[in-house]
Amino acid sequence: MKRLLPTLMVLVLALALVPATPARRKDRKKDADRVATAAAKTAPAVTATLQLGQAVYELGQVIRGEATLVNRSAEWAKISDAANLPAALRLVTADGKELVPEGAAKFGAAKTTSLGPGGFVGFTFDAALLFPVLEKPGRYTLAFRPEGVPPVETAFQVIPAFDPAKKYELHLATPAGPVTIELFTKDAPEAVHNVVSLARAGGYGDTARQLRVRKGMLALVGHGDPRFRFPGEETSLQLLAGTVIVQPAGRTFRDGNTPNLGILLEPRPDWQGKVTAIGQVTEGLEALLQLARVPVRKDGSGRPLAPIDLRITVKEKP
Repeated sequence: MKRLLPTLMVLVLALALVPATPARRKDRKKDADRVATAAAKTAPAVTATLQLGQAVYELGQVIRGEATLVNRSAEWAKISDAANLPAALRLVTADGKELVPEGAAKFGAAKTTSLGPGGFVGFTFDAALLFPVLEKPGRYTLAFRPEGVPPVETAFQVIPAFDPAKKYELHLATPAGPVTIELFTKDAPEAVHNVVSLARAGGYGDTARQLRVRKGMLALVGHGDPRFRFPGEETSLQLLAGTVIVQPAGRTFRDGNTPNLGILLEPRPDWQGKVTAIGQVTEGLEALLQLARVPVRKDGSGRPLAPIDLRITVKEKP
């Protein structure tokens, strides 16, 4: 048997190197066509799409959405009456409760029961009008489940509305002790609004990886997308130890601001007129100074060698 193996291997290799005849090429094309036809039969002719304008909304905002059915086949396809498609929406709350829409008929699409090749039909809606529960902050999942079509869904969050007439504080829970930051809404309303909204949405949640130790400053990275920025604001607040700034997108606040927070550990008069100050540490500066002494990586990133568990919450004051 061992003597036969080399011979068999040579024969197999020789057969593999034989040029394909026209008949053989034709057979292979037929096989490929059969596979493609079988795949087309198993793939759904009509698919659904569901989109929301953003992932986080404040209470009172329009939660605009768009749902669509698309015929991706080369043939006409039957669908359930498009005028009733809004009734196929479902809202799932954080505790798993599934809700049906109210007043779905207000958002009906064109009345049709079939779609031509490449055709589509859809509708836009305000989810807050369809689901009154969205008057409460929370995390939700919106689903679109038309009859006979694979369902689709998208997650989003509703947070309390920002009120510029109210005062806000950031509370940091750190291994070295609690820290309280008073925010100055009147001095930098745009920046405070963005920071408060991002904190409420959990944008500073993974601070175990987002904390940076800089020279004379602790930085908290507030958003993974470097394109996220908002208009800069000029403030005249003194930059002292414990002053909180938002880091500019460029050299100064005139290039726009980012939601990345910088907590100064020493006075920085050289930054005056270049950065937007949004608050001041009123409690726990010693804890921050202690955090600034932790060992960091030698790659210049300022990341601590060991993750530091740090949680941020927002407190609203009348």
